[in-house]
Amino acid sequence: IYGSLDAVIEAFAGFAALLPPEARGGRLLIGHDGAHRREITAGLHCRVETIGFGPAADWVVQTDVVERSVSLAGPEGVAASWTNTMPGEHNAMNSAVAAALAIGLGADPETVGRSLSAFRGLDRRLQHLGDRPHPDGGAIRVFDDYGHHPTEIDATLRSLRLAERPEGRIVCVFQPHQHSRTRFLLDEFATSFEQADVVIVPHIYFVRDSEAEKHKVAAADLVDRLRGRGVRAMHLYPFEAIVEQLENVCRPGDLLVVMGAGPVWQVARDYLAGGTPGPRRETG
Repeated sequence: IYGSLDAVIEAFAGFAALLPPEARGGRLLIGHDGAHRREITAGLHCRVETIGFGPAADWVVQTDVVERSVSLAGPEGVAASWTNTMPGEHNAMNSAVAAALAIGLGADPETVGRSLSAFRGLDRRLQHLGDRPHPDGGAIRVFDDYGHHPTEIDATLRSLRLAERPEGRIVCVFQPHQHSRTRFLLDEFATSFEQADVVIVPHIYFVRDSEAEKHKVAAADLVDRLRGRGVRAMHLYPFEAIVEQLENVCRPGDLLVVMGAGPVWQVARDYLAGGTPGPRRETG
């Protein structure tokens, strides 16, 4: 969508400029670190507040990624705390931003904390689908996640490693989304799987790209990059073949996470169902 980081910053700055002045209730909550906030907030007349893990932010977030506890301290001594269902620092920050906005609009901090603790998560966002018993005893925990960008993949796998603390390995089935994205970010994708022990890659999900782009990169290119970094990786298709391979690959205590924006979610559900294929959808 955006050709460069400067274009992204310009778009967000243009959006922020639409906010009314502070006297008319205009308010912007923006990340304190890493959000290019100075470029985005320059010249704004609305109220600007920052949020971050560091003490210099207006809203300070603290989290224990293992216990999944989150606390938020805001201006004027406002405080709230809760337990996150979804693991990871990124999910802690997501919930903290929602809390800060709600409190800023007048919500009771204790009610906000209770509500966030009761939140059960989102479909396909680090969603724990269940545990698959293994014939030799024990089980394999099965997760489904929509992440399909290197930053998302890295955050998801690190969160699973820290919060779930699997006794065995992390086995990942990842379907790349778009050939152009895969080609442009091939090296970034390869480095984002350093927390995974086994990676299975089906065909790239073909959407929006031209036929010419489709022939410039293949799933095997990502597999080669992963192997070059010491990751056990393989290219398999169709999904039924992946489910069959998982029967051989997964061991008791392993954690299986299926990732991608395409129909790869079918793999997680079919494996959890004991290898029985569910209703098919478009497979790209």
